[in-house]
Amino acid sequence: MPSKKLVFIDRLMNPPGLGLLQAASDVVEMVQASSKEPDAMWADLSTAYGVGSGIRLGVDTEELIQRSPNLLAIVSGLAGYDSINVPACTEAGVLVCNQTGMGNEPVAEHVTAGMLMMSHKTLLADRQLHSRTERKPGELTGNDLLGKTVGVVGFGAIGSRVGEICRLGFSMRVLVHDPVMGDDEIARRGGTSVGLDELLKESDFVTIHVPLMDQTRGMIGEREYAMMKPTAIFLNAARGYIYDEVALENALKNGVIAGAVLDVWEKEPPSFDHPLLQLENVLATPHSSGQSQEALYNMSENSAKQWLDIFQAKRPSPIVNPEVWPAYVARHKAIIGQEPSS
Repeated sequence: MPSKKLVFIDRLMNPPGLGLLQAASDVVEMVQASSKEPDAMWADLSTAYGVGSGIRLGVDTEELIQRSPNLLAIVSGLAGYDSINVPACTEAGVLVCNQTGMGNEPVAEHVTAGMLMMSHKTLLADRQLHSRTERKPGELTGNDLLGKTVGVVGFGAIGSRVGEICRLGFSMRVLVHDPVMGDDEIARRGGTSVGLDELLKESDFVTIHVPLMDQTRGMIGEREYAMMKPTAIFLNAARGYIYDEVALENALKNGVIAGAVLDVWEKEPPSFDHPLLQLENVLATPHSSGQSQEALYNMSENSAKQWLDIFQAKRPSPIVNPEVWPAYVARHKAIIGQEPSS
């Protein structure tokens, strides 16, 4: 059976997965297309059987489906897939896969490190030392994490790992707001289920671990910051748009809360003159919390295995839209001539 064209937008995948696909050239023909050259990109995409993406798909999903009649699947090389219109793919019989679960550990460790750095004023001390700023008496006196309260919004794989580190490593109380997860499961994972308002009022650290969707867009804004302790630290390594950046800036400037640890933004990367980047009590990173060597290796390897499964008529894992499977099987058989095994 001839190889099937697989188009990566803007860049190819990382070496572990790249090696697997290169070794299977009889199955997959890889092409890198640049969104900076749209005519050439669409020439490649129009004959693609699969499209690979990084943090952003780079094209409109519906247009991609319309202009790529052989398209079987879109695979995100990372855990995130919010730039992919999943309902449109499901309606068209197109499979969507991602790398969920493989970047959990670095994100959880990043968040915990942020708590430590802000609580012990490591960030401020580092900046003062580099800028040769003389510190004022007591200015760098921080607080221990031991025995404090962390509020985790979203208690999935990453959120529950943050809770585990805080609970076992620092004997912290773990409050959880997760309306999807049952109280018993939250308790089994070491948390105490509470409403969002109670979590905000009681927590020394509030960390966000929910996906971006209609229900979570703008869930943390002026009202929510005002409910937090003036000594509290806000952390978000989930997605931008979940929190109101302007309201956070005002809360930090006016002492409503003490600090913030931000890895995600409305516009990524944020501009160097972003107002939040001008504040001394903000620890900022450019959506890099999940980029450990181990996580990148695992995501690259698994995404390659997903593509091999797709083109060898097997069921890949994980699948974002499993409900598409019957329609996908029918399209796969019609386009490639093989019915995938489940």
